[in-house]
Amino acid sequence: MKRLVITGLAVAMILSFSACKDGEEIERIGNHTITTKEFENYYDAFIEKTARMANAEKKTLVNFVCNPDQVPADRPELMALVAQLDPKNSYERYRDMRIVEQMAIEDGFTERPMVKQIMEQVRLEVLSQLYVMDKLENRIKITEQQKEARCQEIRERFGARAASMTLDKCLEYAEATLKQDIMRQEYQKIQDDIKEQVTVKKNENFDRDAFLKNDITTYNEMRKTGGCDAIDLTESKDSKDSPADTNQSPAQ
Repeated sequence: MKRLVITGLAVAMILSFSACKDGEEIERIGNHTITTKEFENYYDAFIEKTARMANAEKKTLVNFVCNPDQVPADRPELMALVAQLDPKNSYERYRDMRIVEQMAIEDGFTERPMVKQIMEQVRLEVLSQLYVMDKLENRIKITEQQKEARCQEIRERFGARAASMTLDKCLEYAEATLKQDIMRQEYQKIQDDIKEQVTVKKNENFDRDAFLKNDITTYNEMRKTGGCDAIDLTESKDSKDSPADTNQSPAQ
């Protein structure tokens, strides 16, 4: 009996430790339990992803979350973005996605080959963009003189709207706009640099151009339904007639 009590206490301690490590349960969605730790991890990553994918300064977004009235009135897309970062709105969105996920799993939707391919495509797109943005962040160097000059430009451009900004806020906004400008200019250069560092060996025995033009089943179907083949046939007919006409002698 004493052993059973000790064993029960041990199990309780293990469960308690596990709960502390993973956070407290918020609610159970189908077979998935949302915990405080899980949502905090999601929220941290969501803010980071939003900043990177929107090519925006994280601290600027955080400032807008705390002071939504400072979001420019002529930037409705930014207002919507900032609203999503509110923890309550973010949780509702996350909760809804988990609900849909449970139904998708139950219906076997996640096991469909095309769904898996699309999910891999999305993973690849996001990964490549995040990596390039990270490389850009490490390359960007902005001096105090550049920030001060841009701050002056902002005050001159927006006049009364920028007059209420403190110097620190103006310099912070100036840095964010400078980064955006540099990222737009340098994005392709970073991609080119990455390409130069990765070895790509082409199969010389494979005609890639012919494959892309003629051997992709989906593309061939698109050509038929879109009427491309009819155009190709017309062009082919014209090309056949031309040599014949050229070969005819003037006497004929």
